[in-house]
Amino acid sequence: MTRLSRVAVAYGLAVWLLTVQAVTELVGWLFAWPAVFGGLRIGTVALYWPGQFLTWSALLAPGHRWIVTVAILVCIAGALALAVRAGIVLRGHQDPRFGAGRWAGDADVRRSGLL
Repeated sequence: MTRLSRVAVAYGLAVWLLTVQAVTELVGWLFAWPAVFGGLRIGTVALYWPGQFLTWSALLAPGHRWIVTVAILVCIAGALALAVRAGIVLRGHQDPRFGAGRWAGDADVRRSGLL
């Protein structure tokens, strides 16, 4: 069985965390970084922890809560995209099969002595 290396898992986790961070900052930007959201204030901008937007739903008006739902869906889509990518990588690095699971080429047939 083919497995992902620790480096590949760490890379995938880092990419997903950066995606969640970007989504969090985008949601903060959409609301003009209000002070009630918390975060580290740098001038008029705020820096938030990845996924901090999950706590903002109760602070928003009911008409704006859909933005948090969309942000959650974008983060889930990023995780699924990374999982699909990992599956493609796993399939692409499998060792070649031998025996009934592999098609023989001309050189294989000549070597076997069948012709």
